Amino acid sequence: MSNVSDSSMKDEKPAKPVRRFGTGALSLLQVACVTVLFAGLNYLGAKHYVPKDLSADSAYMLSPATQRYLESPAVRDRTEPIRLLLAFRRSSPIYDRVRALGEEYFRLSGGKVKLELLDPVRSPDRTQQVAKEYGDVFQISFNKSMFTTDLVIVDARTKDQKQVSLTAEAAGNASSHVHFIEAERMIRYETEFKGENSQRKITGFLGEDAITTGIVSALEGKPRKIYLLADKSGFRNEGADSPLTNFEATLLSQNALTLRAQISGIDRIPDDVSAVAIINPAYDFSPQELAVLTEYWERPKSSVLVTLGSADTPPRLRAFLRNLGITPRKDRVISKKGDQVVTNVRAGFTAGMDFTRDFANKTTIFEGATSSLEVREKDNDEFTAKGIRPYVLIETDRDFWGETKFSTAKPEFDRNEDYPGPLSLAGAVIRGAATRDDLGDRISRMVVVSNSEFLSPRYFSDINKDFLASSVNWLIGREDLAGTGPRTLGSYKLPLLDSQVSFINRVNLFFLPAFGALIAGLVWSSRRA
Repeated sequence: MSNVSDSSMKDEKPAKPVRRFGTGALSLLQVACVTVLFAGLNYLGAKHYVPKDLSADSAYMLSPATQRYLESPAVRDRTEPIRLLLAFRRSSPIYDRVRALGEEYFRLSGGKVKLELLDPVRSPDRTQQVAKEYGDVFQISFNKSMFTTDLVIVDARTKDQKQVSLTAEAAGNASSHVHFIEAERMIRYETEFKGENSQRKITGFLGEDAITTGIVSALEGKPRKIYLLADKSGFRNEGADSPLTNFEATLLSQNALTLRAQISGIDRIPDDVSAVAIINPAYDFSPQELAVLTEYWERPKSSVLVTLGSADTPPRLRAFLRNLGITPRKDRVISKKGDQVVTNVRAGFTAGMDFTRDFANKTTIFEGATSSLEVREKDNDEFTAKGIRPYVLIETDRDFWGETKFSTAKPEFDRNEDYPGPLSLAGAVIRGAATRDDLGDRISRMVVVSNSEFLSPRYFSDINKDFLASSVNWLIGREDLAGTGPRTLGSYKLPLLDSQVSFINRVNLFFLPAFGALIAGLVWSSRRA
Protein backbone atom coordinates (compact mmCIF):
# COMPACT_ATOMS: atom_id res chain seq x y z
CA MET A 1 0.00 0.00 0.00
CA SER A 2 2.81 2.36 0.85
CA ASN A 3 4.56 1.67 -2.47
CA VAL A 4 1.36 2.38 -4.45
CA SER A 5 0.79 5.62 -2.59
CA ASP A 6 4.35 6.73 -3.16
CA SER A 7 4.20 5.96 -6.87
CA SER A 8 0.92 7.80 -7.31
CA MET A 9 2.32 10.81 -5.53
CA LYS A 10 5.34 10.76 -7.81
CA ASP A 11 3.09 10.72 -10.93
CA GLU A 12 1.15 13.88 -9.84
CA LYS A 13 2.36 17.08 -11.55
CA PRO A 14 3.27 19.97 -9.35
CA ALA A 15 0.62 22.75 -9.28
CA LYS A 16 1.34 25.81 -11.39
CA PRO A 17 1.91 28.96 -9.45
CA VAL A 18 -0.98 31.46 -9.57
CA ARG A 19 -0.05 34.44 -11.70
CA ARG A 20 -2.19 37.05 -10.04
CA PHE A 21 -0.70 39.97 -11.94
CA GLY A 22 -1.38 38.39 -15.34
CA THR A 23 -4.94 37.41 -14.40
CA GLY A 24 -5.66 40.92 -13.14
CA ALA A 25 -4.19 42.51 -16.25
CA LEU A 26 -6.30 40.24 -18.49
CA SER A 27 -9.42 41.12 -16.50
CA LEU A 28 -8.67 44.82 -16.82
CA LEU A 29 -8.14 44.40 -20.55
CA GLN A 30 -11.48 42.63 -20.90
CA VAL A 31 -13.26 45.33 -18.92
CA ALA A 32 -11.62 48.01 -21.08
CA CYS A 33 -12.63 46.24 -24.30
CA VAL A 34 -16.22 45.88 -23.09
CA THR A 35 -16.25 49.57 -22.08
CA VAL A 36 -14.91 50.70 -25.47
CA LEU A 37 -17.37 48.43 -27.28
CA PHE A 38 -20.27 49.72 -25.19
CA ALA A 39 -19.27 53.35 -25.74
CA GLY A 40 -18.78 52.77 -29.47
CA LEU A 41 -22.18 51.11 -29.87
CA ASN A 42 -23.84 53.95 -27.96
CA TYR A 43 -22.08 56.55 -30.10
CA LEU A 44 -23.07 54.84 -33.34
CA GLY A 45 -26.60 54.39 -32.03
CA ALA A 46 -26.83 58.08 -31.19
CA LYS A 47 -25.56 59.17 -34.62
CA HIS A 48 -27.17 56.57 -36.85
CA TYR A 49 -30.64 55.40 -35.87
CA VAL A 50 -34.11 55.00 -37.27
CA PRO A 51 -36.86 55.99 -34.81
CA LYS A 52 -40.00 53.91 -34.70
CA ASP A 53 -43.29 55.31 -33.48
CA LEU A 54 -45.14 52.49 -31.72
CA SER A 55 -48.06 54.62 -30.54
CA ALA A 56 -51.49 53.54 -31.74
CA ASP A 57 -52.21 56.76 -33.65
CA SER A 58 -48.62 57.49 -34.79
CA ALA A 59 -48.75 60.57 -32.59
CA TYR A 60 -45.02 61.26 -32.74
CA MET A 61 -44.40 61.03 -36.50
CA LEU A 62 -44.65 63.86 -39.00
CA SER A 63 -46.94 63.37 -41.98
CA PRO A 64 -45.50 62.54 -45.44
CA ALA A 65 -46.37 66.03 -46.71
CA THR A 66 -44.44 67.72 -43.90
CA GLN A 67 -41.49 65.37 -44.32
CA ARG A 68 -41.28 66.11 -48.04
CA TYR A 69 -41.45 69.84 -47.37
CA LEU A 70 -38.58 69.62 -44.86
CA GLU A 71 -36.55 67.81 -47.53
CA SER A 72 -37.45 70.32 -50.25
CA PRO A 73 -35.09 73.02 -51.56
CA ALA A 74 -37.15 75.66 -49.74
CA VAL A 75 -35.73 74.30 -46.47
CA ARG A 76 -32.58 72.35 -47.36
CA ASP A 77 -31.05 75.06 -49.59
CA ARG A 78 -31.14 77.70 -46.87
CA THR A 79 -27.76 78.95 -45.73
CA GLU A 80 -29.17 79.80 -42.32
CA PRO A 81 -31.42 77.55 -40.23
CA ILE A 82 -35.03 78.32 -39.44
CA ARG A 83 -35.42 79.15 -35.77
CA LEU A 84 -38.16 77.18 -33.99
CA LEU A 85 -38.62 78.39 -30.43
CA LEU A 86 -41.08 76.46 -28.27
CA ALA A 87 -41.98 78.66 -25.30
CA PHE A 88 -44.07 76.25 -23.24
CA ARG A 89 -44.38 75.73 -19.52
CA ARG A 90 -43.63 72.17 -18.48
CA SER A 91 -46.95 72.11 -16.69
CA SER A 92 -48.78 72.59 -20.00
CA PRO A 93 -50.96 69.57 -20.88
CA ILE A 94 -49.46 69.44 -24.38
CA TYR A 95 -45.82 70.10 -23.45
CA ASP A 96 -44.62 66.54 -24.13
CA ARG A 97 -46.32 66.40 -27.53
CA VAL A 98 -45.00 69.80 -28.58
CA ARG A 99 -41.45 68.94 -27.46
CA ALA A 100 -41.49 65.62 -29.35
CA LEU A 101 -42.89 67.39 -32.41
CA GLY A 102 -40.14 70.02 -32.33
CA GLU A 103 -37.45 67.34 -32.09
CA GLU A 104 -38.88 65.64 -35.19
CA TYR A 105 -38.72 68.90 -37.16
CA PHE A 106 -35.08 69.30 -36.12
CA ARG A 107 -34.18 65.71 -36.99
CA LEU A 108 -35.96 65.44 -40.33
CA SER A 109 -34.77 68.83 -41.55
CA GLY A 110 -31.13 67.81 -41.21
CA GLY A 111 -30.53 70.64 -38.76
CA LYS A 112 -32.10 73.29 -41.02
CA VAL A 113 -34.74 73.82 -38.32
CA LYS A 114 -32.93 74.96 -35.19
CA LEU A 115 -34.89 73.98 -32.09
CA GLU A 116 -34.92 75.84 -28.79
CA LEU A 117 -37.01 74.84 -25.78
CA LEU A 118 -37.90 77.61 -23.37
CA ASP A 119 -39.83 77.39 -20.12
CA PRO A 120 -40.87 80.99 -19.32
CA VAL A 121 -41.25 80.11 -15.64
CA ARG A 122 -37.90 78.35 -15.12
CA SER A 123 -35.79 80.59 -17.39
CA PRO A 124 -36.79 84.20 -16.64
CA ASP A 125 -33.57 85.75 -17.99
CA ARG A 126 -33.87 84.03 -21.36
CA THR A 127 -37.58 84.88 -21.43
CA GLN A 128 -36.77 88.59 -21.05
CA GLN A 129 -34.28 88.37 -23.94
CA VAL A 130 -36.90 86.80 -26.22
CA ALA A 131 -39.52 89.33 -25.14
CA LYS A 132 -37.11 92.18 -25.92
CA GLU A 133 -36.46 90.76 -29.39
CA TYR A 134 -40.03 89.89 -30.43
CA GLY A 135 -42.25 91.71 -27.95
CA ASP A 136 -43.09 94.77 -30.06
CA VAL A 137 -44.11 92.90 -33.19
CA PHE A 138 -46.10 90.42 -31.08
CA GLN A 139 -47.88 93.34 -29.40
CA ILE A 140 -48.86 94.74 -32.79
CA SER A 141 -49.99 91.35 -34.09
CA PHE A 142 -52.01 90.19 -31.07
CA ASN A 143 -52.62 93.42 -29.12
CA LYS A 144 -51.26 91.92 -25.89
CA SER A 145 -47.99 91.19 -24.15
CA MET A 146 -45.89 88.11 -24.83
CA PHE A 147 -45.91 85.00 -22.66
CA THR A 148 -49.39 85.50 -21.29
CA THR A 149 -49.94 82.12 -23.00
CA ASP A 150 -47.67 79.40 -24.29
CA LEU A 151 -46.58 79.94 -27.87
CA VAL A 152 -44.31 78.89 -30.73
CA ILE A 153 -42.07 81.36 -32.57
CA VAL A 154 -40.93 80.56 -36.11
CA ASP A 155 -38.19 82.91 -37.33
CA ALA A 156 -37.08 82.48 -40.95
CA ARG A 157 -35.29 85.81 -41.38
CA THR A 158 -32.03 85.97 -43.28
CA LYS A 159 -28.85 87.37 -41.80
CA ASP A 160 -29.46 90.79 -43.34
CA GLN A 161 -33.05 90.87 -42.10
CA LYS A 162 -31.96 89.97 -38.58
CA GLN A 163 -29.75 93.06 -38.50
CA VAL A 164 -32.88 95.19 -38.85
CA SER A 165 -34.69 95.77 -35.57
CA LEU A 166 -38.14 94.22 -35.43
CA THR A 167 -39.23 97.31 -33.51
CA ALA A 168 -38.47 99.55 -36.46
CA GLU A 169 -39.77 97.05 -39.01
CA ALA A 170 -42.83 95.83 -37.11
CA ALA A 171 -44.99 96.21 -40.18
CA GLY A 172 -42.25 95.69 -42.74
CA ASN A 173 -40.59 92.90 -44.68
CA ALA A 174 -38.49 91.53 -41.81
CA SER A 175 -41.45 90.88 -39.51
CA SER A 176 -43.33 89.05 -42.27
CA HIS A 177 -40.79 86.23 -41.89
CA VAL A 178 -41.58 85.84 -38.17
CA HIS A 179 -44.65 83.79 -37.32
CA PHE A 180 -46.27 83.31 -33.90
CA ILE A 181 -48.47 80.34 -32.98
CA GLU A 182 -50.37 80.50 -29.71
CA ALA A 183 -51.10 77.26 -27.88
CA GLU A 184 -54.85 77.77 -28.39
CA ARG A 185 -54.39 77.23 -32.13
CA MET A 186 -52.75 73.87 -31.49
CA ILE A 187 -55.62 72.46 -29.44
CA ARG A 188 -59.13 71.41 -30.31
CA TYR A 189 -61.69 71.88 -27.55
CA GLU A 190 -65.18 70.63 -26.91
CA THR A 191 -67.57 72.02 -24.32
CA GLU A 192 -69.37 69.62 -22.02
CA PHE A 193 -72.54 70.70 -20.25
CA LYS A 194 -73.43 69.19 -16.87
CA GLY A 195 -76.60 70.79 -15.68
CA GLU A 196 -76.04 74.51 -15.56
CA ASN A 197 -72.25 74.19 -15.58
CA SER A 198 -70.09 73.91 -18.67
CA GLN A 199 -66.55 72.61 -18.93
CA ARG A 200 -64.15 72.91 -21.84
CA LYS A 201 -62.05 69.80 -22.46
CA ILE A 202 -59.13 69.13 -24.80
CA THR A 203 -60.20 66.62 -27.45
CA GLY A 204 -57.60 67.06 -30.18
CA PHE A 205 -54.02 68.15 -30.92
CA LEU A 206 -53.32 70.19 -34.06
CA GLY A 207 -49.65 70.90 -33.43
CA GLU A 208 -48.13 69.68 -36.68
CA ASP A 209 -50.71 71.46 -38.80
CA ALA A 210 -50.03 74.75 -36.99
CA ILE A 211 -46.22 74.47 -36.99
CA THR A 212 -45.95 73.42 -40.65
CA THR A 213 -48.21 76.32 -41.63
CA GLY A 214 -46.04 78.60 -39.51
CA ILE A 215 -42.84 77.45 -41.23
CA VAL A 216 -44.36 77.91 -44.70
CA SER A 217 -45.68 81.36 -43.74
CA ALA A 218 -42.34 82.45 -42.30
CA LEU A 219 -40.40 81.22 -45.34
CA GLU A 220 -42.69 82.78 -47.93
CA GLY A 221 -43.29 85.96 -45.99
CA LYS A 222 -46.68 86.73 -47.50
CA PRO A 223 -49.53 84.30 -48.25
CA ARG A 224 -50.34 83.34 -51.83
CA LYS A 225 -53.41 85.04 -53.27
CA ILE A 226 -56.30 82.92 -54.54
CA TYR A 227 -59.07 84.68 -56.48
CA LEU A 228 -62.47 83.17 -55.67
CA LEU A 229 -65.01 84.20 -58.31
CA ALA A 230 -67.81 84.73 -55.82
CA ASP A 231 -70.27 86.20 -58.34
CA LYS A 232 -70.41 82.88 -60.20
CA SER A 233 -70.84 80.60 -57.18
CA GLY A 234 -74.14 79.06 -56.17
CA PHE A 235 -73.08 79.01 -52.50
CA ARG A 236 -74.51 81.95 -50.64
CA ASN A 237 -74.71 80.84 -47.00
CA GLU A 238 -72.10 82.15 -44.59
CA GLY A 239 -70.96 80.98 -41.19
CA ALA A 240 -69.09 78.01 -39.81
CA ASP A 241 -71.13 75.48 -41.83
CA SER A 242 -70.61 77.25 -45.16
CA PRO A 243 -68.60 75.36 -47.81
CA LEU A 244 -66.99 78.65 -48.88
CA THR A 245 -65.93 79.43 -45.30
CA ASN A 246 -64.50 75.94 -44.95
CA PHE A 247 -62.74 76.31 -48.31
CA GLU A 248 -61.17 79.60 -47.23
CA ALA A 249 -60.06 78.17 -43.87
CA THR A 250 -58.43 75.16 -45.54
CA LEU A 251 -56.52 77.38 -47.95
CA LEU A 252 -55.44 79.67 -45.13
CA SER A 253 -53.94 76.65 -43.35
CA GLN A 254 -51.79 76.26 -46.48
CA ASN A 255 -50.68 79.92 -46.33
CA ALA A 256 -53.01 80.83 -49.20
CA LEU A 257 -55.32 83.83 -48.75
CA THR A 258 -58.68 83.66 -50.53
CA LEU A 259 -59.89 86.93 -52.02
CA ARG A 260 -63.53 87.04 -53.07
CA ALA A 261 -63.60 88.78 -56.44
CA GLN A 262 -66.26 89.81 -58.94
CA ILE A 263 -65.03 88.88 -62.40
CA SER A 264 -67.73 91.07 -63.86
CA GLY A 265 -65.94 94.12 -62.50
CA ILE A 266 -62.36 93.47 -63.63
CA ASP A 267 -60.67 93.76 -67.01
CA ARG A 268 -57.70 91.57 -66.11
CA ILE A 269 -56.77 89.21 -63.32
CA PRO A 270 -53.73 90.68 -61.49
CA ASP A 271 -50.33 89.11 -62.03
CA ASP A 272 -49.79 88.52 -58.30
CA VAL A 273 -52.74 86.11 -58.15
CA SER A 274 -51.46 82.54 -57.75
CA ALA A 275 -54.69 80.76 -58.72
CA VAL A 276 -58.34 81.34 -59.64
CA ALA A 277 -61.07 79.27 -57.95
CA ILE A 278 -64.51 78.65 -59.47
CA ILE A 279 -66.58 76.96 -56.76
CA ASN A 280 -70.05 75.52 -57.48
CA PRO A 281 -70.65 77.62 -60.62
CA ALA A 282 -74.35 78.42 -60.99
CA TYR A 283 -74.13 81.48 -63.24
CA ASP A 284 -72.53 81.54 -66.65
CA PHE A 285 -69.73 83.78 -67.84
CA SER A 286 -70.47 86.58 -70.26
CA PRO A 287 -68.31 86.72 -73.41
CA GLN A 288 -66.25 89.53 -71.86
CA GLU A 289 -65.81 87.64 -68.57
CA LEU A 290 -64.82 84.46 -70.39
CA ALA A 291 -62.25 86.48 -72.33
CA VAL A 292 -60.74 87.63 -69.01
CA LEU A 293 -60.57 84.00 -67.77
CA THR A 294 -59.13 82.78 -71.08
CA GLU A 295 -56.47 85.49 -71.09
CA TYR A 296 -55.43 84.45 -67.59
CA TRP A 297 -55.29 80.75 -68.53
CA GLU A 298 -53.16 81.43 -71.60
CA ARG A 299 -50.45 83.17 -69.63
CA PRO A 300 -47.11 81.33 -69.37
CA LYS A 301 -47.95 80.47 -65.75
CA SER A 302 -51.51 80.24 -64.40
CA SER A 303 -53.66 77.97 -62.23
CA VAL A 304 -57.41 77.30 -62.11
CA LEU A 305 -59.46 75.21 -59.65
CA VAL A 306 -63.04 74.26 -60.63
CA THR A 307 -65.51 72.33 -58.46
CA LEU A 308 -68.86 71.70 -60.15
CA GLY A 309 -72.22 71.73 -58.40
CA SER A 310 -75.62 70.07 -58.56
CA ALA A 311 -76.85 72.29 -61.40
CA ASP A 312 -75.75 71.71 -64.97
CA THR A 313 -72.43 73.32 -65.80
CA PRO A 314 -73.05 76.73 -67.39
CA PRO A 315 -72.68 76.45 -71.21
CA ARG A 316 -69.75 78.83 -71.75
CA LEU A 317 -67.79 77.37 -68.84
CA ARG A 318 -68.55 73.87 -70.13
CA ALA A 319 -67.22 74.81 -73.58
CA PHE A 320 -64.10 76.33 -71.98
CA LEU A 321 -63.39 73.08 -70.10
CA ARG A 322 -64.22 70.89 -73.11
CA ASN A 323 -61.58 72.73 -75.18
CA LEU A 324 -59.04 71.67 -72.53
CA GLY A 325 -59.93 67.98 -72.61
CA ILE A 326 -62.40 67.76 -69.69
CA THR A 327 -66.13 67.74 -70.49
CA PRO A 328 -68.70 67.84 -67.66
CA ARG A 329 -71.55 65.45 -68.45
CA LYS A 330 -75.23 66.08 -67.83
CA ASP A 331 -75.82 63.11 -65.56
CA ARG A 332 -75.80 61.94 -61.96
CA VAL A 333 -73.44 59.27 -60.69
CA ILE A 334 -75.50 56.67 -58.82
CA SER A 335 -75.60 52.99 -57.98
CA LYS A 336 -78.21 50.59 -56.63
CA LYS A 337 -78.18 48.33 -53.63
CA GLY A 338 -81.23 46.15 -54.01
CA ASP A 339 -84.08 48.55 -54.66
CA GLN A 340 -82.32 51.46 -52.95
CA VAL A 341 -80.64 54.15 -55.06
CA VAL A 342 -77.16 55.05 -53.76
CA THR A 343 -76.09 58.66 -54.41
CA ASN A 344 -73.08 58.72 -52.06
CA VAL A 345 -70.37 57.96 -54.57
CA ARG A 346 -67.40 55.81 -53.57
CA ALA A 347 -64.36 56.42 -55.75
CA GLY A 348 -60.64 55.73 -55.78
CA PHE A 349 -57.63 57.89 -56.52
CA THR A 350 -55.45 57.07 -59.49
CA ALA A 351 -51.66 57.15 -59.61
CA GLY A 352 -51.56 59.43 -62.63
CA MET A 353 -50.14 62.56 -60.97
CA ASP A 354 -47.30 63.08 -58.51
CA PHE A 355 -49.34 65.27 -56.16
CA THR A 356 -51.82 62.44 -55.56
CA ARG A 357 -49.33 59.60 -55.20
CA ASP A 358 -49.98 59.36 -51.46
CA PHE A 359 -53.68 58.71 -52.21
CA ALA A 360 -53.19 56.11 -54.94
CA ASN A 361 -55.56 53.13 -54.48
CA LYS A 362 -57.26 54.86 -51.53
CA THR A 363 -60.97 55.62 -51.62
CA THR A 364 -63.09 58.64 -50.80
CA ILE A 365 -66.79 59.39 -50.58
CA PHE A 366 -68.53 62.19 -52.48
CA GLU A 367 -71.92 62.99 -51.00
CA GLY A 368 -74.61 65.11 -52.57
CA ALA A 369 -75.07 65.52 -56.31
CA THR A 370 -72.10 64.27 -58.35
CA SER A 371 -71.80 64.28 -62.12
CA SER A 372 -69.22 62.48 -64.23
CA LEU A 373 -66.46 63.91 -66.39
CA GLU A 374 -65.16 62.88 -69.77
CA VAL A 375 -61.40 63.23 -69.42
CA ARG A 376 -59.56 62.84 -72.73
CA GLU A 377 -56.56 61.12 -71.21
CA LYS A 378 -56.21 58.84 -74.26
CA ASP A 379 -56.70 59.36 -77.99
CA ASN A 380 -56.04 63.06 -77.58
CA ASP A 381 -53.62 63.89 -80.39
CA GLU A 382 -55.40 67.18 -80.99
CA PHE A 383 -54.72 68.26 -77.42
CA THR A 384 -51.15 66.96 -77.45
CA ALA A 385 -50.45 69.09 -80.49
CA LYS A 386 -51.53 72.13 -78.46
CA GLY A 387 -49.37 71.14 -75.49
CA ILE A 388 -52.43 70.16 -73.43
CA ARG A 389 -52.41 66.95 -71.37
CA PRO A 390 -55.50 65.88 -69.37
CA TYR A 391 -55.23 63.31 -66.54
CA VAL A 392 -57.76 61.37 -64.48
CA LEU A 393 -57.42 61.90 -60.72
CA ILE A 394 -60.45 60.15 -59.20
CA GLU A 395 -62.45 57.29 -60.67
CA THR A 396 -65.40 55.18 -59.52
CA ASP A 397 -65.62 51.41 -59.75
CA ARG A 398 -67.94 49.61 -62.13
CA ASP A 399 -70.87 49.53 -59.69
CA PHE A 400 -71.67 53.18 -60.43
CA TRP A 401 -73.05 54.63 -63.64
CA GLY A 402 -73.94 58.06 -65.01
CA GLU A 403 -77.73 58.32 -65.04
CA THR A 404 -78.99 60.84 -67.63
CA LYS A 405 -82.63 60.61 -66.46
CA PHE A 406 -81.85 61.11 -62.79
CA SER A 407 -85.18 62.82 -62.09
CA THR A 408 -87.10 59.54 -62.51
CA ALA A 409 -88.36 57.78 -59.40
CA LYS A 410 -86.72 54.41 -60.09
CA PRO A 411 -83.72 54.88 -62.35
CA GLU A 412 -82.26 51.86 -64.11
CA PHE A 413 -79.09 51.62 -66.15
CA ASP A 414 -79.75 52.03 -69.87
CA ARG A 415 -76.78 51.11 -72.03
CA ASN A 416 -78.02 53.32 -74.86
CA GLU A 417 -78.45 56.51 -72.81
CA ASP A 418 -76.40 56.22 -69.61
CA TYR A 419 -72.63 56.16 -69.03
CA PRO A 420 -71.24 52.89 -67.64
CA GLY A 421 -68.62 52.78 -64.90
CA PRO A 422 -65.86 53.33 -64.14
CA LEU A 423 -66.50 57.09 -64.30
CA SER A 424 -64.08 59.98 -63.85
CA LEU A 425 -64.94 62.40 -61.04
CA ALA A 426 -61.85 64.60 -61.02
CA GLY A 427 -59.22 65.49 -63.57
CA ALA A 428 -56.16 67.67 -64.05
CA VAL A 429 -54.86 69.58 -67.06
CA ILE A 430 -51.31 70.69 -67.80
CA ARG A 431 -50.61 73.17 -70.59
CA GLY A 432 -47.00 73.83 -71.52
CA ALA A 433 -43.60 72.13 -71.57
CA ALA A 434 -43.71 70.54 -68.12
CA THR A 435 -40.93 68.08 -68.97
CA ARG A 436 -38.38 70.76 -69.92
CA ASP A 437 -36.13 71.88 -67.08
CA ASP A 438 -35.74 75.40 -68.48
CA LEU A 439 -39.51 75.87 -68.84
CA GLY A 440 -40.81 73.56 -66.11
CA ASP A 441 -42.04 76.44 -63.98
CA ARG A 442 -43.82 78.19 -66.87
CA ILE A 443 -46.87 75.99 -67.27
CA SER A 444 -50.58 76.37 -66.70
CA ARG A 445 -52.36 73.95 -64.39
CA MET A 446 -55.99 73.12 -63.74
CA VAL A 447 -57.92 70.79 -61.43
CA VAL A 448 -61.61 70.02 -62.08
CA VAL A 449 -63.77 68.18 -59.52
CA SER A 450 -67.34 67.17 -60.37
CA ASN A 451 -68.63 67.74 -56.82
CA SER A 452 -68.71 70.81 -54.57
CA GLU A 453 -70.57 69.37 -51.59
CA PHE A 454 -67.40 67.69 -50.35
CA LEU A 455 -66.30 71.18 -49.24
CA SER A 456 -69.11 71.26 -46.69
CA PRO A 457 -67.76 70.69 -43.15
CA ARG A 458 -70.09 67.75 -42.55
CA TYR A 459 -68.72 65.94 -45.63
CA PHE A 460 -65.12 67.17 -45.36
CA SER A 461 -63.29 63.96 -44.50
CA ASP A 462 -59.54 63.83 -43.83
CA ILE A 463 -58.76 62.44 -47.28
CA ASN A 464 -60.91 65.07 -48.99
CA LYS A 465 -59.13 67.77 -47.01
CA ASP A 466 -55.74 66.36 -48.02
CA PHE A 467 -56.87 66.15 -51.65
CA LEU A 468 -57.99 69.79 -51.68
CA ALA A 469 -54.81 70.98 -49.94
CA SER A 470 -52.63 68.92 -52.30
CA SER A 471 -54.48 70.24 -55.35
CA VAL A 472 -54.01 73.85 -54.25
CA ASN A 473 -50.33 73.32 -53.41
CA TRP A 474 -49.76 71.70 -56.81
CA LEU A 475 -51.57 74.54 -58.58
CA ILE A 476 -49.46 77.23 -56.93
CA GLY A 477 -46.17 75.38 -57.45
CA ARG A 478 -45.73 73.91 -53.98
CA GLU A 479 -45.54 70.25 -54.99
CA ASP A 480 -43.33 69.37 -52.01
CA LEU A 481 -46.19 70.14 -49.63
CA ALA A 482 -48.70 67.92 -51.46
CA GLY A 483 -49.75 64.52 -50.13
CA THR A 484 -51.09 63.10 -46.90
CA GLY A 485 -51.15 65.92 -44.38
CA PRO A 486 -51.16 66.12 -40.59
CA ARG A 487 -53.77 64.13 -38.71
CA THR A 488 -55.84 65.57 -35.89
CA LEU A 489 -54.80 63.59 -32.83
CA GLY A 490 -57.54 63.34 -30.27
CA SER A 491 -59.13 61.52 -27.42
CA TYR A 492 -62.41 59.76 -27.97
CA LYS A 493 -65.20 58.80 -25.62
CA LEU A 494 -66.51 55.29 -25.26
CA PRO A 495 -70.26 55.66 -24.79
CA LEU A 496 -71.52 53.26 -22.10
CA LEU A 497 -74.96 52.67 -20.70
CA ASP A 498 -75.57 53.00 -16.95
CA SER A 499 -75.98 49.24 -16.67
CA GLN A 500 -72.62 48.70 -18.38
CA VAL A 501 -70.90 51.17 -16.04
CA SER A 502 -72.47 49.38 -13.04
CA PHE A 503 -71.23 46.00 -14.28
CA ILE A 504 -67.67 47.33 -14.76
CA ASN A 505 -67.71 48.78 -11.24
CA ARG A 506 -68.84 45.43 -9.77
CA VAL A 507 -66.07 43.62 -11.63
CA ASN A 508 -63.43 46.07 -10.36
CA LEU A 509 -64.67 46.24 -6.77
CA PHE A 510 -65.77 42.66 -6.09
CA PHE A 511 -64.99 40.05 -8.72
CA LEU A 512 -61.33 40.92 -9.36
CA PRO A 513 -60.42 41.07 -5.61
CA ALA A 514 -62.38 37.84 -5.02
CA PHE A 515 -60.55 36.13 -7.87
CA GLY A 516 -57.18 37.27 -6.44
CA ALA A 517 -58.15 36.00 -2.98
CA LEU A 518 -59.16 32.63 -4.47
CA ILE A 519 -55.81 32.22 -6.22
CA ALA A 520 -53.98 33.16 -3.01
CA GLY A 521 -56.02 30.60 -1.06
CA LEU A 522 -55.21 27.83 -3.54
CA VAL A 523 -51.50 28.63 -3.39
CA TRP A 524 -51.54 28.69 0.42
CA SER A 525 -53.44 25.38 0.54
CA SER A 526 -51.01 23.65 -1.83
CA ARG A 527 -48.03 24.77 0.20
CA ARG A 528 -49.64 23.59 3.45
CA ALA A 529 -50.18 20.18 1.90
